[in-house]
Amino acid sequence: MRYSRLFGKTVRDKPRNADSESHQLLLRGGFVRPASGGGFLLLPLGQRVMEKVQAIVAEEIAQCGGCVVGFPGGRQSANSDLCRSLRLRRREVGSDYAFAEHHEAALASLAGSLALSYRDLPLLVAGTRWANREEAHPNWGLLAAPECLFHSVYGFGAGDLATLECLSNIGNSYMRALQRMEVKVWAMRSLSHASTMEIATETQLAARPTLVCSHCGYAEAAELAESRVPEWPQQPNPGVTAAVHGPGLIQVGPLSQFLGIPVHQTTKTMLFEVRGQVIAACVAGIYGVSEAKLMRLFGGHRLSLAAPEVVKELTSSEVGYAGPVGLPPQVQVIWDLSTEHRTNFEAGANLTDHHSINLNFGRDLPRPDRFFDIRIARPGERCTKCEEGRLEARAAIVLGNLSTVGDLYAELLGAKFLDADKTTHPLPVNCSGLDLSALLAAVVEQHHDGRGIIWPDSVAPFAAQLVSLPLAEAAAESLYQRLRGAGVDVLWDDRTESAGVKFGDADLIGNPVRLVMSRRTGDKIEWKARVAEQGELVEVEEAVERLRLD
Repeated sequence: MRYSRLFGKTVRDKPRNADSESHQLLLRGGFVRPASGGGFLLLPLGQRVMEKVQAIVAEEIAQCGGCVVGFPGGRQSANSDLCRSLRLRRREVGSDYAFAEHHEAALASLAGSLALSYRDLPLLVAGTRWANREEAHPNWGLLAAPECLFHSVYGFGAGDLATLECLSNIGNSYMRALQRMEVKVWAMRSLSHASTMEIATETQLAARPTLVCSHCGYAEAAELAESRVPEWPQQPNPGVTAAVHGPGLIQVGPLSQFLGIPVHQTTKTMLFEVRGQVIAACVAGIYGVSEAKLMRLFGGHRLSLAAPEVVKELTSSEVGYAGPVGLPPQVQVIWDLSTEHRTNFEAGANLTDHHSINLNFGRDLPRPDRFFDIRIARPGERCTKCEEGRLEARAAIVLGNLSTVGDLYAELLGAKFLDADKTTHPLPVNCSGLDLSALLAAVVEQHHDGRGIIWPDSVAPFAAQLVSLPLAEAAAESLYQRLRGAGVDVLWDDRTESAGVKFGDADLIGNPVRLVMSRRTGDKIEWKARVAEQGELVEVEEAVERLRLD
C-alpha cells in the first residue's frame, strides 16, 4: 500500500483525553479515530492488525475443534422472556457471567433445539461480534471502549468432567494465541463468579487492584489474593479485660495509638446480611474484610453490609463499635486467619464509644473451631504458593473469561443429551470469551518505546515500511512492485516529506522492518529492524528474500 493513498495519517501532537499509552499511540499512529458515543473507528492500519488478531484466535480455536457460527446482531433479544429468565436465575444464584446477554440468548436458543447424543460431544461453537461493554472508559481507548469486538466460544460436553476438559482446551487455545501475539497475561479467579477464570494483563491505569508474587508469578485480584499471615509477637500472659471509653475512635490507626497497642492487635468486626442471615466478620485491624471471599464462603450468594438500624438492634451501639463478645446467638461469627494466634487483643464492646481490651480465646469468648481467609491481603506479605516471593501491588485489565455455566440452560430449556445407555442427562455448557479490541491495545501497551509502537511480527499491519528519499523514487517503485509480487505486505511511504518526518512516522507506526532507498544507499538498501539502533546496507535481492521467507 502507498502511504499517500492511506486513509488516516499520523498525528504529531499528543492527543488530549487519552490516558493510556496504547490509546495515545494508536491515535497518533493513525490506527483509530474517535467516533460518536465514545466509540472508535478502526482505520485501515488498525483494521489490518485486528484482522490478524482475529485470524490467530480463530486458528487456535479451530485446532481444538471449534466450529464458527455467526451470532445475531443488535440488542433486541436482551429484553426477551428468555433473557429475563436468565437474569433472574443469575440473581438467584448470585452470579454474573461476563458475557453479553445476546450471546447467552443465542446459546440458550441453540442448546434448547439440539438433540445431541454422547457421540456428538464435545461440541465447540465459536464466533465474533461487536458487543457493548458495561464499564466503559473511553479515555483508555480500546482497552475499555464502550463497544468491543468480542470472540466467544461455547462448549457442550457429555457430563461435567467432559465439559471441564473442553473448557481447559479452550483456555489452552487462547493462551497459545496470546503467546503468538507476544502478550503476557495472568490467569486469575473472577471476583463476581466462583466458577469463572479471567485472563488479565497488567496496566498502569487505575484499573483492578491486583497482587502479584515477585518470585513465582502468582496473580490474583487484591480482594481474592492469598498471603501468609505475619507472625506477630504476643504477650504470654493474659491481661485484665476491660471496656475502655474511647469516644469517636472507630478508625484503627487513632484507636491503636489511644490504647497503646499495635494496629494488628485491634479487631475489625463488620456485620453483613446474606440470605436473611446476619454474619459478623472479624479480621485483624490492619486488614480490610474481603466481601468476595465471604461470598465464596457462603456459596456465592450476594451479601451486603447490615443496615445501621440492624447493627444497632443487634449490638445496642452505633456503627463502628460492634464486637464479637455478646452478640445474639443468631449472628454467626466468622474469624479470619489473622486473628488465630493473638492474645490480649481489642474488639468493639457493643457499646457506643467503648472498646474491649485484653480479650483472649478460651477465656472471654470461645475459641472458633475453624478460622477462614476472609481478609484483603496486603502488598509485601509472603506468597502462599512459594517460599521466596512477596506480593506486589499491580493493576490489571481483563481481556477474557473462561466460565462453567453448568446446567443453567438445561433447567430453563430442557437441553439434554443421550448417553451410551440411551439415558437423558442435562446438557452442561461452558462459555469463554476474549475481548479482541482490548487485546489489540494490550499488544501496544506491552510493545512500545519512546518513538512509537513496536508490533510483533505476527500482528504487524505490514511486514516492512519502505521509505524512499529524493532521487530514489524510481528504484523504490520497482522494489515496491517486486515485493508485492513476492507476496510481501509492504507500506511504501511515497510522500514528498523530509527524511526526518518519514523516519519518525515509520517508528511511530511500528512495522517490524524499515527499508530506506536514497542516493546514499546507491544500488543497495538500508535494512533497519524496528528494535535496532542502527541499520545495515544489504543487497536488494537479500532484502526481498528475507522478507519473503518471514
